[in-house]
Amino acid sequence: MKTLEFYTVCLNPCLDVNCFVDSVKFDDIIRIRQKLVNAGGKGFNVARFLHKYKQKVIPLGLIAGYNGIRLKNLLLSCGIKNIDLLELSGETRESYNFFFRMVVS
Repeated sequence: MKTLEFYTVCLNPCLDVNCFVDSVKFDDIIRIRQKLVNAGGKGFNVARFLHKYKQKVIPLGLIAGYNGIRLKNLLLSCGIKNIDLLELSGETRESYNFFFRMVVS
C-alpha cells in the first residue's frame, strides 16, 4: 500500500476533556471517577486517525498558552512527529464531556 502525505489544517484546536462519573444529581457535587484528556479539534482528530492507519500526516495549526503546549505534547506522545504549529497569545480552549452510567430501575 502506497503511503500518501496529508496536511490537516487545525484552526480551532482544543483539549478534549472526557470525564466519567457514576451519577449526576441536580444541586449536588459531581464527582469525577476518571478523566481522559486528548488533543482535539477536527483537524487534530483527522491527523490522529490518519497516523493510526500509517499515513504520513503533518498537522498545521494554531495553539496558545499552557493548553497549547499540552496539546502539542499529546500529539507527540501518540507518535505524530511532523507538527507545524504557530504559537499565539491567549489560551487554547477546553471542551468538557461528561459520561455517566444510566441506571434504569
